[in-house]
Amino acid sequence: MSILSSAWQRLWQPSRGTFWLVLAFNGLSSALVWWVHLNQPTLGLRLFLSVLALVNAALGWWLAIRLWRESAPPS
Repeated sequence: MSILSSAWQRLWQPSRGTFWLVLAFNGLSSALVWWVHLNQPTLGLRLFLSVLALVNAALGWWLAIRLWRESAPPS
């Protein structure tokens, strides 16, 4: 088994709720950035949504790292 396929199997776990939260947070941050880019809202709203998108991305990464560590092979 290659390193890439074992890494993919550690992240791709649709039976776990953490996997779906990772997808939801990263998808929401992408949607927020896309909406801000298309609509060009006022500065205050743009700043708020940008910070919200960054927080969502950070939560998605944190959950992905947590999913990665929880599925580590026993040593």
